[in-house]
Amino acid sequence: MPAGKPADLLEANRARWDEVVDIHIASEFYRVDELRRGGTSLDPLILSEIGDIAGLKLLHLQCHFGLDTLSLARLGADVTGLDFSPKAIEAARKLADETGLAARFVEARVYDAAAVAGTGYDMVFTSWGVLMWLPDIKLWAQTIASCLRPGGRFYIAEGHPLMWTFDDTKASYMENLHVVRSYFLEGPQTWESPFDYAEPTVSLKHHRSHEWQHGLGEVVTALAEAGLRIDFLHEHDRLVWPGIPGMERKDRHYFEAPEGAPRLPVAYSISARKEA
Repeated sequence: MPAGKPADLLEANRARWDEVVDIHIASEFYRVDELRRGGTSLDPLILSEIGDIAGLKLLHLQCHFGLDTLSLARLGADVTGLDFSPKAIEAARKLADETGLAARFVEARVYDAAAVAGTGYDMVFTSWGVLMWLPDIKLWAQTIASCLRPGGRFYIAEGHPLMWTFDDTKASYMENLHVVRSYFLEGPQTWESPFDYAEPTVSLKHHRSHEWQHGLGEVVTALAEAGLRIDFLHEHDRLVWPGIPGMERKDRHYFEAPEGAPRLPVAYSISARKEA
């Protein structure tokens, strides 16, 4: 466990996220040009589960440089994007200007969302690779509840914590189906890597990141204790990145286990509503 308080570790993470903004915008991984051409960055799973959001007052937490936020705006939502990276928020506002899509962007940490972005939202949305950056999942759920109006809805699509127990050093999917880490990890886990997932050939100045493991039961319980009623919890065998090395691209959106290999839950999605 690294030395330092969660606030210090979050600040170290913020420096890394500041650094990768321009890299991500230019990468093929994020396909920003598709948004510029009138498309959406939201994958079919999310689109099928969030339903009609036209006219909804929507808050997108951990929005990065606003790609999904602006896609939600294109679907008709009155959307606010929130992120802790000032460089990401600056890029999001620029992208909004480029595309002519109306969205508000605010710079803040997730736990300050109600104070900075306001309350009374019809929907709070977040997706793909977000929870490991948050040290306090109970406070996260309480923040979501604070931002929603009574009867408002929360939606998340996320990588399944089960896959973080597996080896990730082998080229073969089957070789990586070997448990090397505990599912129940406490405290921050520090990782050293000079490379970014979107552009692995680019060397980063900020090599270190800090992450927190949150089990599926922990997430669901935190939401329930915050006063959110679970509408559904779905588990999925596909993911928008190869969470277990050796997963193969199925289509332009998803990676799956190779043909004939065991299919495991590599993603999950939750919809929940704030009690009226």
